[in-house]
Amino acid sequence: MIAVFPASLAEIVKLVGKADEIAGVNEEIKLDYCLPELKKGPVIGRYLKRTKKTYWNVLEEIKPRLILDFKVENLHSSGELYSFAERINAEVLLLDFLTVEDIIEGSRLISEKTDGDFSKLGEFYERHLSKITEISESLEENPKVVMLYRGINVVTGTNVISDAVEKAHAESLGKRLRTERKVYPLKKEDFVRRFNDADHLFLLTSILTSREKLEEIRGEMFDSAEWRKVKAVDEGSVHIVGSALDRESFMRWSPRLIPGIYQIGRLVHGRDFPDWRKPAKELYSLCGVEG
Repeated sequence: MIAVFPASLAEIVKLVGKADEIAGVNEEIKLDYCLPELKKGPVIGRYLKRTKKTYWNVLEEIKPRLILDFKVENLHSSGELYSFAERINAEVLLLDFLTVEDIIEGSRLISEKTDGDFSKLGEFYERHLSKITEISESLEENPKVVMLYRGINVVTGTNVISDAVEKAHAESLGKRLRTERKVYPLKKEDFVRRFNDADHLFLLTSILTSREKLEEIRGEMFDSAEWRKVKAVDEGSVHIVGSALDRESFMRWSPRLIPGIYQIGRLVHGRDFPDWRKPAKELYSLCGVEG
């Protein structure tokens, strides 16, 4: 049996054919469009609410042979997880995705650890990355992009979403922030000073931030003289895209990021990039859900 904390990793487990071995899930997985069959599984962690918690007693009952999580410490420290796993004789696999290639290699590793089948997912990755590379190499313009979570929290260069921006032949300005943090909060005046040359801003939905809330934030930006000092705001190039768990969210640390690259490319380069809905439909078909 396998215990999986992040929904993104559970999606990969499913895509290599091992969803039936997932015995414990994080609370957020219950919202994942790709994982309807896991909605009733035992909950091993919670961070959808203000209080974050790991349910060690549930993990104890499940006694998984493999525990999957990201290296980013959220519900618990890696030390706590390793200590627990040693006590129940389980293996821990902690993953960190800095690039899209890391997602591919992480998927391959998960397939190996679970005795899954990587072939269909691997072919999906290879075919679409080749196509994306071909498109990108034909482009000359390299627009400047900033990705934002929940207000003014900048996606940095250590976040795989920044690499997705680069693969869409755009410059991820979050790399200007010299930090190991995946997301970095800034005050408005600091953001305007650092990123006033941005050609495009992307506001990312999340489990805790709805599209409606981001539409409100975008409206406030357009109405603000201070925000209009940023090129993207002044020119109306502020986009809302999904990073939650619904069917329209592709800015995820999972195979969903492949259609996410197409989405970024389409929004900053126009019709030079194909519509992202076709690769999204293909991915969802691999997941066994309607695209």
